[in-house]
Amino acid sequence: MSSVGYLTESAKYFTEEEAILDAKRCLLCEDAPCSKGCPIGSNPRAFVELVAKGEIQEGVELLRENNPLAGICSRVCPYETYCVGGCKQTSLKEPVMIPYIQKFLAEYEKDTSSIIKTELKENTSDKKIAIVGSGPSGLAAAASLAKKGHNVVVFEEREEVGGWLSYGIPPHRLPKEVIREDVNYIEKLGVKFVTDCKVGQDKTIDELREEGFDAFLLCTGFNKGRIIKVKGYDYDGVYDAVSFLAEAKSKDGNIPTGKSAIVIGGGDVGMDCGTTAKLTGFDKVRVVVRGPLEEMTASKKELEYLQKVKVPIFDNFDSVQIIGDENNKVCAMEFKGVDDDSKLVIDTDTVIFAVGQMSQGIESIAPVKVDNRGIVQTNNFQTSINDIFATGDIVTGDKTACYATALGKRVSVAIDEYLSK
Repeated sequence: MSSVGYLTESAKYFTEEEAILDAKRCLLCEDAPCSKGCPIGSNPRAFVELVAKGEIQEGVELLRENNPLAGICSRVCPYETYCVGGCKQTSLKEPVMIPYIQKFLAEYEKDTSSIIKTELKENTSDKKIAIVGSGPSGLAAAASLAKKGHNVVVFEEREEVGGWLSYGIPPHRLPKEVIREDVNYIEKLGVKFVTDCKVGQDKTIDELREEGFDAFLLCTGFNKGRIIKVKGYDYDGVYDAVSFLAEAKSKDGNIPTGKSAIVIGGGDVGMDCGTTAKLTGFDKVRVVVRGPLEEMTASKKELEYLQKVKVPIFDNFDSVQIIGDENNKVCAMEFKGVDDDSKLVIDTDTVIFAVGQMSQGIESIAPVKVDNRGIVQTNNFQTSINDIFATGDIVTGDKTACYATALGKRVSVAIDEYLSK
């Protein structure tokens, strides 16, 4: 396959008619398990009801008011756990497909330029907030703080805004233009973005204090991938998931590919690596996981898409060693059975480890207290330094983009309270 398939969004769209018909199936439950299941507080019951009535513009406005990353979350949310999972608790034979309705609203907003409530807002506060990192937590916090009237500047060390959204999640799940639409919405709230600026290096926290910033939010994410240090891990052709996915997305899938790739890891990132390798042109791709298939942490939809692009999974195998040729280039990988004495050797020229991520570089930004895993220690998001807050993966560990969005909204409350003292 070529990069064309890599760039093509895989998820379903609802037309307006389909969205209204599906919304009309909603039982309008008083206890609203779908809304209770949404970590972001998007209130799907309410916007689904508006769509059912044909009040599309009102649905767009309500969705945007509750979720500044509406387009992004409609694509990447593990909805079977959240809103759709809640709807499955009702008496409906098939749950209302809330994410498809949400995606319809986000597309309607884009296609009709329908936003009414996103004019550039006047800042009613004299407080300035610097946000370091433009992933989902940073973006959500920026939007929420801007709505509270504060002056917000987001600093991003890379060229594109979005963090893991822009450099980690493949375009078949999350197209770049969807990220840009949500970022444009946040800019219209008055948020300023500074890219290609590494805080701690190009500009220090002390320098920003001198420029009048009153509070800081660290949300740099888990920006470094882990590699299992088995024999041969340093051979040419071994990648961590973060580096592999970032290179593919930044180059629109036009990356060098070999004949065969092995992906180690059974989470969503592992599925993303498997589909990315396949869609960018590797002839053969296999995913190998240590546990059984039924215990994989990948979401159902990502697992199904991996299967759709015909990538097999070998379960219950543990990594033994990476085998290299005379030039220390990967040529095979050896595994052993977890439950028995079986042995598996697969010829390959590329190995991608999707076995977790970690934070790197916090200490170069600010000397905040971290634990032995590199997790920033906070009390209601406030770090060991009073004017510095932290949120997202660097506080909670590796979570979903939607969970990070929810944390971004929550940290904005804590920062606003701090600035109001």
